[in-house]
Amino acid sequence: MKKDLLIAEIEQARQSLINIVNAEFDRWICNMENNQNADVSTSGERVVPLSANSAIFVSKKPAAVLFGDIRVEAKTWTAVLTQILLRCDQDPIYHDRLMGLRNKTSGKVRVFLSDNAEGMTKPKQISEGLYVEAHYGSQTMMHILVQRILVPIKYDYSDISVALKA
Repeated sequence: MKKDLLIAEIEQARQSLINIVNAEFDRWICNMENNQNADVSTSGERVVPLSANSAIFVSKKPAAVLFGDIRVEAKTWTAVLTQILLRCDQDPIYHDRLMGLRNKTSGKVRVFLSDNAEGMTKPKQISEGLYVEAHYGSQTMMHILVQRILVPIKYDYSDISVALKA
């Protein structure tokens, strides 16, 4: 029985590494096709697509969120989360979808999106009646953002990247 669990953990780790490698190679190919060098900016920042495995963000400090060619300063992971959700919420279709997700998406203890700040440790208001819990580490926060919020509302985050400080 232990052997089966160990094999399952190894397979999960293998898939996680494959996802990281695939995301990096896809980004490199995309940059080459677009004749861009977004991998390392002139300031030495490393640009990582939001679609990358969230484990890549552990122990890293953000500098900005990139929405295609638009750069928005974000020096904390809370600012990254907030900027992405603010951008998503600007579109009326996604605003309605985010509002529909309130009080339904939760972790073990508290909800990720809510119509009020009650019960949240570190609430951040996105818009009237829309709050996000920001009391998480970088990996968990980005995983929740992508897998528990953006994917369920079918938001296209393929052109969103995070610039990490060198």
